[in-house]
Amino acid sequence: MSVPTVRLAFALSLVAALPAAAADWPQWNGGPTRNAVSPEKNPPTDFQLPITEDGKVVKAARGIAWTAELGSQTVIPPVVAGGLVWVCTNARAPDDPKLKDKDWDGGVLMCLRESDGKLLWRQRTPRLGTSYTEDFPHAALGSVPLVEGDRLWFTNNRCEVVCLDIAPLKTGKGEPREVWKLDLRKQLGVFQHLPLMARGFAASVAADKERLFVVTHNGVDENHVKVPSPDAPSLVCLDKASGKVLWKDSSPGTGILHCQVSSPLVCEVGGRAQVIVGQGDGWLRSFDPPTGKPLWKFDLNPKDAEYEIAGGGTRNYVMATPMLYDGRVYLPTGQDPEHAGGVAHLYCIDPTKAGDVSRELDAGPKKGKPNPNSAVVWYTPSQVPADAPRIEVGKKKRDLLRDRRDFYFGRTIAGTTAHDGLLYTAELDGYVYCFDAKTGKLHWVEDTKSLVRGQPLWADGKLFVGTDDGNVFIFAHGKEKKLLAKVESDELLYPGLVFANGTLYVTGQSRLYAVRSPK
Repeated sequence: MSVPTVRLAFALSLVAALPAAAADWPQWNGGPTRNAVSPEKNPPTDFQLPITEDGKVVKAARGIAWTAELGSQTVIPPVVAGGLVWVCTNARAPDDPKLKDKDWDGGVLMCLRESDGKLLWRQRTPRLGTSYTEDFPHAALGSVPLVEGDRLWFTNNRCEVVCLDIAPLKTGKGEPREVWKLDLRKQLGVFQHLPLMARGFAASVAADKERLFVVTHNGVDENHVKVPSPDAPSLVCLDKASGKVLWKDSSPGTGILHCQVSSPLVCEVGGRAQVIVGQGDGWLRSFDPPTGKPLWKFDLNPKDAEYEIAGGGTRNYVMATPMLYDGRVYLPTGQDPEHAGGVAHLYCIDPTKAGDVSRELDAGPKKGKPNPNSAVVWYTPSQVPADAPRIEVGKKKRDLLRDRRDFYFGRTIAGTTAHDGLLYTAELDGYVYCFDAKTGKLHWVEDTKSLVRGQPLWADGKLFVGTDDGNVFIFAHGKEKKLLAKVESDELLYPGLVFANGTLYVTGQSRLYAVRSPK
């Protein structure tokens, strides 16, 4: 029997019936394509987040409609749906030093009123208390909820998939009600491994009309060597209404390198529906949604790549989420931010083929040969291509791509964003790229001089990128690099930004800012 969640606070009397808004973002990055493009106009660009020193405000906030206090760790963006804002975070340490972690620590799901940020409901899920690997202390709840009408689904820090009825909260008649819960550890034998330095970052659920698709987080043990549960599923399909397991797949098996936190992409291309997921063995796989039958698979690593614990090698797995744009799937590789930086690859893949559609086929140990059935449209090679533009920086005119390191594209946990033929992506090491979406031609690169974990947001001809240093970079959309603004703050901005219903949501480590332009 699973430990029940603990409800800490709610203010139901403050809720009136909330009408559904026209431009909600009810799931990860606003839609099933996983492409962070807002359909709205006029996102705010002239604003200021507060900056404090020694407890005193040295730069006052400007253009902020409301601010909500979160936990001490927040790593994913909010979901906006039906007049409500859902935020995943953690519990802040209490003032009472006598309380032990088990009495207060846990992942937290919060619900705020969209109009003014008022806290309406808050639920804490206590830690597993088993190991740091499975559910380490003080980490955030890292699975973005999926909201459809009166139902909400998410995976909590205890490796449980939960379905909530949120109708009572929406109508002001009560708190959300648990409809069903599936414990992936106890019922399916999963050994959960969440990446330490991602501070709770986890896979988010995806769905079609009748089914829910869940990455289980099955991974390696605390020594980062053995896969304790190789036969446990890495991907499961559930009935949305009941939580019943419809099918499951454990394709990575003993090949899992570290963790599995890439969220599924559910799409239809060329009349064929598929669920596509990047997995912990460094392969991208596609499945038939009703049956789980494998459709195609793609090795995201060169055949000569080698994996080393702590990131010293050249073989990667996937932490970013696959994105669909103009009939193509885009996905970069990466590793846990805890590991060292290194070479990675960004792929554009044709999802209409079948079988092994990798760039290379095995041709002996650590050897590959061209695959005639390859689905590669383009990819970033290990070394900087000769035709890449020279991007010079600094007084000494050092080339940003060639003089700083011995590889082209680096590891990331952030997904890609595309619009109007241009593809934007960001490395963990802080480089923001603009590619031609069809050909992979590089147009420009910007060094933010910080870490970047969140997916870039495109809105009305502007690109928004948040950094670990607390800066929001705002670029003009286009083949020529143009920085429109750089907004500073003293918050760590791990998640990507969201623009919905005229409000730009900037998520800091411990605060959520709702930014609105003056009417």
